Amino acid sequence: MAATPHSARAYIAVDPVQDWEESLEILGVYGSLAAAQTAVRLLRARPGNRYEWSPKRTTEVQEWAGDEHRATWTYHPVTGWREG
Repeated sequence: MAATPHSARAYIAVDPVQDWEESLEILGVYGSLAAAQTAVRLLRARPGNRYEWSPKRTTEVQEWAGDEHRATWTYHPVTGWREG
């Protein structure tokens, strides 16, 4: 079913698949892009947790309206945020 103007918009922070033995993991669901991006940066900066990845790992924020995927922003610790 296509998204409508009344569809809920959600921003989902995910740890995407980056190796053959991994699966996608949802890190959180947020109501705005700014909140999701802030949460990802804070989660990655927290010492001693499993999301304090190597600089090679990326994290994504996906925008969804209803069941329709609208956009993806990728965070890399060296280059920052990129849409695409």
